[in-house]
Amino acid sequence: MAEGSRAHNLFDALMKRPRLPWYRMTAVVFVVLLLLLILVTYLDGALTNMSVWRFWQDFLQTPVIIIYILLIYPFLSRLYRRAVEAFRPLLSLEEGDFDRLVAEVYVGKRRWEWTAMFIGAGFWLALERPWRFVDQWLDVYMMVTHVLMFALLGWLIYVSLAGNRHLARLNRQHLNMDVFDSGVLAPIAHWGLGISLAFIGGISLSVVFEPFENMLYWQNITVWAVIICVPVLIFFLSMWSTHSAMARVKRRELDLARKHLAAASRELKDRVAQGRVEGMEGLSSALAAWATFERRVREAPAWPFDAGSIRRLMVSLPIPGIVYAVKIFLGG
Repeated sequence: MAEGSRAHNLFDALMKRPRLPWYRMTAVVFVVLLLLLILVTYLDGALTNMSVWRFWQDFLQTPVIIIYILLIYPFLSRLYRRAVEAFRPLLSLEEGDFDRLVAEVYVGKRRWEWTAMFIGAGFWLALERPWRFVDQWLDVYMMVTHVLMFALLGWLIYVSLAGNRHLARLNRQHLNMDVFDSGVLAPIAHWGLGISLAFIGGISLSVVFEPFENMLYWQNITVWAVIICVPVLIFFLSMWSTHSAMARVKRRELDLARKHLAAASRELKDRVAQGRVEGMEGLSSALAAWATFERRVREAPAWPFDAGSIRRLMVSLPIPGIVYAVKIFLGG
């Protein structure tokens, strides 16, 4: 999702072919899906059903989720570019060298994007086996839109995991990071949190449109359970590589402090043993300064997120369950 990889991104390439702005193209996709729904409803002679909310629950759910994915993707892409840019001041590279490093890291593998889409679509087909119930055009429409939606979900999961892998590769570079300025890598936490909230929002939206009698189907519960695990996994995977980089910096600074503390302690001990008092005041001050520095390094955070990020994630995770419980309680 980084700028340097946009040319290698399958979805970006497909959406840019009509040469329309992203959100305008998203509107076009929605209109096409809606017109197709009206057309197949007409072909089945069921136009009167469009006045019933249950009809929209059945057939508008997947188009809404597809449009939701299209709407959130530019937002997630911006968060990812900010996460990448957070590394620029931490690497001792010229601007051109940094851009080349980013381009090297983000060499896209189109076949894996297609594979992820096929896996996503195949997962739903294997779970639902919809061909058993296809006997009218509306059933075809529902099957095709579900296949498209799960293909997009598979693709979104893949690019999120691939983005996490790319950030991990940047984290493994030699970072000139101030151990007391952990906020410089906060954009990585923002990206991980954004991914998590995007998936949670999609699940909640799906539950809103799900008809009451389908709420207890094991297939739906399985899909929701799998998808709810994805944001948590991505969030903590993205945090772990950054934590490892920050922990390396802490160890480096602690080693430096302990080296100076050991040297100052030995010198102080030698001077006391030899009865030399000259320079003792300066040596004691240096010893105290290095001891203070060591304590501050030990207390410095080794994670890029703060309590607010964790709190937002923990508060948002139960939302799909709350929506589900409300629908079960209200009976629709």
